[in-house]
Amino acid sequence: MTQQELAHKTGISLAVLGSIERGNRVAGQDTLYTIAQALGVTTQELQPQTDHVKRSEY
Repeated sequence: MTQQELAHKTGISLAVLGSIERGNRVAGQDTLYTIAQALGVTTQELQPQTDHVKRSEY
């Protein structure tokens, strides 16, 4: 799916999606949920895990 298709499907602007992808903007939980639903994945799959702390350790 292209960013343009994702923007259309989610109602999130292309500029905002690009900023999130580049790491220039932090997506809120509602935005992450909307993107995840459009992509057919979980919000956890959208959030990278670090080598230092895995999400299962929280």
